[in-house]
Amino acid sequence: MKLPHLRDKQVLAFKLVMECGTVSGAARRMLIAQPGVTRLLKQLEHDLGFHLFERVRGRLIPTPEACLFHREVQRVWTGIDHLRDTARRIREREIGGLRISAMPLLGITFLPDVLAEFAPDHPDTRIELATFRSEQVVEDVITQRSDLGFAIVADNDDRVNSEHFRLDSLCVLPNKHPLTARERIYAEDLQDQTLICFEPQDPLRRALDGLLEEKGIQPCRRIEVSLALQAARLVARGGGLAILDPISARAFGGDSLTLCPFEPNLGEDFALLTPRDQPLSRLARDFVAAFRQGFEQVTSIQLPVAERPA
Repeated sequence: MKLPHLRDKQVLAFKLVMECGTVSGAARRMLIAQPGVTRLLKQLEHDLGFHLFERVRGRLIPTPEACLFHREVQRVWTGIDHLRDTARRIREREIGGLRISAMPLLGITFLPDVLAEFAPDHPDTRIELATFRSEQVVEDVITQRSDLGFAIVADNDDRVNSEHFRLDSLCVLPNKHPLTARERIYAEDLQDQTLICFEPQDPLRRALDGLLEEKGIQPCRRIEVSLALQAARLVARGGGLAILDPISARAFGGDSLTLCPFEPNLGEDFALLTPRDQPLSRLARDFVAAFRQGFEQVTSIQLPVAERPA
């Protein structure tokens, strides 16, 4: 059996008549005269081999066959719209669109600060910032749903390009805590202190646990959180102490917290990820430069350091 020869304009005319309910409405949407829409419908009926409409008291009534056909038209049209959207995203990425995926440590505070400085110099660009766990960030970069990713990665992944950065560790205390008299907090100072901890799989938590176990230090662990914001708010309300990275500590610290260098420095690594074998757009390169500058500024602020009191 010969397949119907469908023309885009015929299908569009049918779709718009179904949506508008009238030939005149479809004609206005298509910017053509009513007879043109009628002619397209007749051609479509001829090509399909069945009637689409019946005229009852001056109104067009879709036939059951038309309703079935319309459902398929809508399904296909949705797919075409998706293709158009995909093409738009590709086009915008090439001429100025940028999508960034980031772990919460950077995506909640630091990267928005970088964007606030970056965006005014790029007024015609569309920038998206999404925050996910590191595993999802890596997947977004591998599949090129994101141009840039910021994540904690255990090992080098040959599916992405990575540049590693390191964060020092700070001890965050309530302002009235006795340890604020110290200019540097040592691991031994955490003995019997109420310590707010991250989840067991958190890299900083693992490093701290290993250090305390090695030295035989036993803080009081009563509260476990997922985010630095939660830890900082608990510390501010007198809930205990926390070991944080400098970005989170300074972002969430506020006036009610004291930040002290922590010894030994545990450090925390994260990576800037980019798609493998995919050159960065000029916009992405500009943002990476802005990120590096902002990162250097926030990590170069030195807290006063003194020898441990006897």
